Amino acid sequence: MNLQDLKKELRKIDLYQYNGFHLDNGTIINAKQFVESHILFLESNTGNYGYIAYYDRLLEFYNKIKKNDSKATDKS
Repeated sequence: MNLQDLKKELRKIDLYQYNGFHLDNGTIINAKQFVESHILFLESNTGNYGYIAYYDRLLEFYNKIKKNDSKATDKS
C-alpha cells in the first residue's frame, strides 16, 4: 500500500479510540497526533529512505487495528 492509499484509509478511522494502542516498539499515546505527524514527516521527506521507519510504523498500526477490528466483528 502506498502512502496516499494508507493516508486515505487512516483518515476514515476514528483514531481517538486507539489512544494507548500497543505496537511492537512502543505505545501510541495520541493516535491522531501519531498518524498526522508520521504522514507529515513522510510527505516532507519524499524519497528519503531515512524516514522509512515512519511508514513502517504507520503500516503496522493500520494492519493491527484492522486485524483488531475484524476480531471484534467476529465476536459479535
